[in-house]
Amino acid sequence: MKSWLSLLAALLAPVALFAAPDKSPPAQKPADPKAKKADASGESKSAADADKENAILASIPADQIYHGVHIPSFSPQGKLLMLFDAQSAKRINERNIEMQDLKMEIHNKDGSTFHVEMRHSVFNLDTRILASDTPTTIRRDDFIINGDKAEFHTKEKFGRVFGNVKMIIFNTGSTK
Repeated sequence: MKSWLSLLAALLAPVALFAAPDKSPPAQKPADPKAKKADASGESKSAADADKENAILASIPADQIYHGVHIPSFSPQGKLLMLFDAQSAKRINERNIEMQDLKMEIHNKDGSTFHVEMRHSVFNLDTRILASDTPTTIRRDDFIINGDKAEFHTKEKFGRVFGNVKMIIFNTGSTK
């Protein structure tokens, strides 16, 4: 019960969790000299930021389902970079978190926002890859992409869509 309450408090106040150390950290990897790198939004993100995000997901106990999971990711300057909203999350093994009805918002430096929707997905804590074996939709103001499967590399902010892929490009009103 205590772990459930601490996880609930962490999910309701993610900023406080980002500042708190993980009580049961996963095995530490050696320091990587390339740990700090620029992401697609132009913001720099350190390995410590990834460890803090990892602490949130790593705190989910095995075989326990959490509903209404809301996980933001911020730049060192406090700008929202990514937001995970899942109807439910469940640890399926040591390194994988299964999520149902996942909706992500990805904010770029240029002001554009991508919306990604996956009915079923699995996030690997080691590779930081989110994979979906169900139809996935990616939206931005000027296009929609639908596909049978998808994977999203959260470190690089790079994604791929597989299977029957359909893209619709909207007329944004420019006459160039």
